Amino acid sequence: MSDPTPVSPRMERGIVALFVAASAVMGSVLALPAVRSAIGIATGDGGFSLLTDAAVVTAHTGTGAQTVSARYESAWVVADGLSAGARSLLVSGTAAGALTTLLTIGAVMLFFLLVTWGRPFHRALLVATRVAGASLLIGGILSAGLTGLGRMMAATELNPSAGDVFVIGSAFEPIWALVGLGVLALSVVFSYGIRLQRDTEGLV
Repeated sequence: MSDPTPVSPRMERGIVALFVAASAVMGSVLALPAVRSAIGIATGDGGFSLLTDAAVVTAHTGTGAQTVSARYESAWVVADGLSAGARSLLVSGTAAGALTTLLTIGAVMLFFLLVTWGRPFHRALLVATRVAGASLLIGGILSAGLTGLGRMMAATELNPSAGDVFVIGSAFEPIWALVGLGVLALSVVFSYGIRLQRDTEGLV
């Protein structure tokens, strides 16, 4: 049985370039909503969500199921006249989320590329997992922090004209930060795999 024809460095670079282009397109599509939202907030045409505990008006009809009480949890707001600080924080947080998406998608696509090549423990995989983990951890926290501060500032500025219906606070979901920690831990496993593969190749 003859050995398979080796892939030339030029062909490898071409495949990598093609994969990078595909990753850029996919990442752009996934990040497009966040980019559009950031542009909309910056120009004043876009909206953002604010927490609220305003009560929902209920009316008892006397027949069928009845709503005892209800409250809104959030409101989609398109605001005018916000301070530059609040608007800048909202835009920065949204943009950080879009960048996190792009970096994570790029790292995931690189992983699949290496698996396709039959090189699951390539050095680039270590870089990819670290980039993806750091993006999810740092980018997620940065995006949530900036957006949260922007929402609190916006709620403070809008409450006088809205009857104090907005809650000065922000929700934070730690799930993506935990996923980032898991990916970073996975990079340690890959580093051991790369070292083991190198030692095994030295014995052949």
